[in-house]
Amino acid sequence: MNHLSHSRRLRDKIRLARGPLDTVAEKLWSHPRLREIYPEFLFRNHAVIRCSVPLMKAAAERCEKMLDTDPVAPGMLEYLRKHIPEETGHDEWVLDDLATLGYRREDVLKRIPPPSAAALAGAQYYWIRHVHPVALLGFIAVLEGTPPDVAFFESTADRIGVPRRAFSNLLLHGKLDPQHRDDLDHALDALPLTGEHHALMGVSAFQTIHLLTRVADEAVQ
Repeated sequence: MNHLSHSRRLRDKIRLARGPLDTVAEKLWSHPRLREIYPEFLFRNHAVIRCSVPLMKAAAERCEKMLDTDPVAPGMLEYLRKHIPEETGHDEWVLDDLATLGYRREDVLKRIPPPSAAALAGAQYYWIRHVHPVALLGFIAVLEGTPPDVAFFESTADRIGVPRRAFSNLLLHGKLDPQHRDDLDHALDALPLTGEHHALMGVSAFQTIHLLTRVADEAVQ
């Protein structure tokens, strides 16, 4: 019998799987040409972040339809209704960072997002609509599970000679994500999750790690 909390079970799976993502992140942030790569990273970051709130809204809609028949739906819906407003507008922070670096918002939005980012979002829509919306909690746990290190990114901005306000997205998430991570853990621990739910959240988390690694690696390439 598994005596670990729901959040701990999910976090342990993610910790075991996120090695390749951490390796690519290290390669990105220590790159000798980071100043040139950084705008491309921001573009790809925006492509991922812009889908977060629409995905949560899709999951909330599915939970609403399942309220009378699924014991996980009410608690998950309560969590999403609180978290959606907290995440709204974060894609604008990335556009502001790009604007600080001289990139016009309309030019950024005209670019076709990378297929890796589209696959990342598309997989979640599939799990939400055709399997169970609880899958999205695996995605959120990966994205908010390791908050950016504020001091590291302030010094990185200084090191590559760009204004710290061009790192606003990372710096703000560094301040907010610890609380968001804890909120998700509390929500997970309160849900009546089964082994099947855990398996689905795990698959979703592993897929998220795999595709985020691709997104970041493409920026480096």
